[in-house]
Amino acid sequence: MQDVEDVVQLSQRLRAERKFQLAYEKVEQNASILGLSQDYVWAHQPILWSDISAGICRLTRRKKEDAQFLVTLWNDKQFIHEFHRHAKDLTTDTALLSMTLEREFTSILPEINQLHWVVRDKSGQAFGLLSLTNVSITNKSAEVLLGLVPHAPIGLATAAMLILFQFFFKALGFHKLYSFIYEDNPHSLKGTLHLGFKQEGVLREHVMDPTSGRFVNLIQTGLLASEVDSKSNLRLMERLLK
Repeated sequence: MQDVEDVVQLSQRLRAERKFQLAYEKVEQNASILGLSQDYVWAHQPILWSDISAGICRLTRRKKEDAQFLVTLWNDKQFIHEFHRHAKDLTTDTALLSMTLEREFTSILPEINQLHWVVRDKSGQAFGLLSLTNVSITNKSAEVLLGLVPHAPIGLATAAMLILFQFFFKALGFHKLYSFIYEDNPHSLKGTLHLGFKQEGVLREHVMDPTSGRFVNLIQTGLLASEVDSKSNLRLMERLLK
């Protein structure tokens, strides 16, 4: 009979080979015998690595094949300013970046507490990133960040968020999604509120803007599972995800 360490190592090897279904089956088979936590088993469900698509949008988990696309995005100062002003610089070593992305991709959620997708149109062309950070399995919550290049198709950002809602709240059964928006980005705030997020507060002069060197306010917004199926969102889903 295998012990816990054997199962953990087997899971790591199978995930490194992108055999996510098999890794899940092996962990699930040994869970009750070895006393593996339900969170550990849950974190192996293959849906966490699957593509998610509907209508005009397709989300694919970020991985080594996306290294060059990420380099392109990080070299776009406007994109970084709107997506994550304090994003860390990427390594200029493409091979090292590819290894880092693949390690992130094959990890389970409790190890990294974040999930990242490339936002694509239905043909597969990449236009940006959608990220969940500070994911808490205990609190069933996460922070969301979304960034698309300026020439992205109209409606793609909204479609990406609507797909995320279905995955996050319905498929995974999470409870709350929240975001922090720079006060000097009213366009982002308007779009977020339009999707049903509620403004929850203002963090005064909470971060320094790296471009201007000024301290700026952050607006915190949140969306609960009970609020996601608003009439407005259902209409948007009908238009963008069918």
